[in-house]
Amino acid sequence: MHERGCHGPWGGPFPGGIRPRRIRRFIEPALLLLLHQGPNHGYGLAEGLRRLGLGDYPVDLSGIYRILRDLEDMGMVTSYWDIEHAGGPPRRVYRITPAGEDYLRSWVEELRATEAVLRRFLDAYEAHVGESAET
Repeated sequence: MHERGCHGPWGGPFPGGIRPRRIRRFIEPALLLLLHQGPNHGYGLAEGLRRLGLGDYPVDLSGIYRILRDLEDMGMVTSYWDIEHAGGPPRRVYRITPAGEDYLRSWVEELRATEAVLRRFLDAYEAHVGESAET
């Protein structure tokens, strides 16, 4: 058991350690978004996740590859070996499929709906805190 007020509802520390509970699932649409921008390989996708602000989340490169493999098993992405890139060993390059584009669109719709609910919640909280401060 953790001390009240020291940890978030999922046990993570506040304030700097706040992490969404299902970040692995959110990595899916983030990877699909990056692949929607063009084919890429694992290291390039990891860098893209960092640019999206997801670099500090607990998903290492092996986790990214597992998620990509799952997405490929679901038909959301395809991959091929690039043996012609300049220097280095062959690397697996991933590309989004039409099914992946549909899946990404459904994620965006759900995230927009979630954003609206969160905005109402945060607005209500701010209004309440403002009222409490006035009394």
